[in-house]
Amino acid sequence: MYGGGNLLSEVLADLEKTRPEDIDKEILRAAMIAELDAINIYEQMANLAKSEEIRTVLLDIARKEKIHVAMFETVLLQTDGEFLKIYADYALARSRK
Repeated sequence: MYGGGNLLSEVLADLEKTRPEDIDKEILRAAMIAELDAINIYEQMANLAKSEEIRTVLLDIARKEKIHVAMFETVLLQTDGEFLKIYADYALARSRK
């Protein structure tokens, strides 16, 4: 059904080799990856579900996971100045189109 591969992303950061000042950023990114994986799984299952009730529940859970991604991203933007600058520059460039 899913191609037999691993459905979940792997956290690539080796926290033992991560500088102490970067630990929180790595944690936030790993949390975002986990939430995005969950969104993908719930939405895939919703698309496969025969029951409308099950589909509704799965899509509701996926929506809550999206809220979690937004929460982690907000904190990451507050924590990672470089990411905030890149994010803001990209958003401004997009708004000028």
